[in-house]
Amino acid sequence: MRKLKQLQKVFFAGPLKIKKDGLTLAELLLTVFVLSVGILSTVLFFTTVMQSTQYASDITEATSHAEYVFEEMRTRSTLANITSTDWPVWAASQGFVTLPSEDISVDIVDPAADPLVIHITVSWVRNSRQNNIVLSTEITK
Repeated sequence: MRKLKQLQKVFFAGPLKIKKDGLTLAELLLTVFVLSVGILSTVLFFTTVMQSTQYASDITEATSHAEYVFEEMRTRSTLANITSTDWPVWAASQGFVTLPSEDISVDIVDPAADPLVIHITVSWVRNSRQNNIVLSTEITK
């Protein structure tokens, strides 16, 4: 009976209290590793967000340039006037070529057709990456 009481004191006395004054090397290394992974993940996240924001801004600007060309086409009085205009030169003279290495091309599928089927391609290069958008419409007079 006496041994049983001694065993109960050992097993049910609660957790052992160990006095600790500092960190072990393993705990320190683990903490540094976890913190560096967290900081690196945050930096990569913000870098990706900045690149995505720049790409979205470029797409918005390129779309705006193509829409300006379409709006100018709609103000022309005849289809012949639309087909005879050099649209990339017109866009450059209006200051629409603001993206890096931007190129605006206009493709009129059949210049004799009514309505005209028109495709405008805006291409640009950002961070050694070729980007482009294509907008299409039909115009009749």
